[in-house]
Amino acid sequence: MEKTTAYMDGHATDAAANAASALQRGLESTGNALHSGIDKMANPARRVVDGMSSSAHSAVDALASSASHTASRFADQTRRLTEAPSKAVKRSKSMIQDRPFQAIGLALAAGFVIGRLTSR
Repeated sequence: MEKTTAYMDGHATDAAANAASALQRGLESTGNALHSGIDKMANPARRVVDGMSSSAHSAVDALASSASHTASRFADQTRRLTEAPSKAVKRSKSMIQDRPFQAIGLALAAGFVIGRLTSR
């Protein structure tokens, strides 16, 4: 009877080990299948996200370039506006020095027209 009990205990231990091994293989197989399924679902989503990210980066780059161009144009226009009065004065001085009698005639004519317009 001792031999039978020992045989049964050994057989039960082998069966339990086999069952545990089968369970372990089943869990690993199920885990691998789940990982594979997740990867299959994630890859298309990853491509969509990458595409959207690329589009967003392109849009930001275009916006930044446009803003930089606009700021540059604004700075140029501001510089021209601030330089305009001094350029007009320089041109006027140059004209007066080059043609003094013509400058006096223009000043008299402008004074006459302005006087007529304001006297009404």
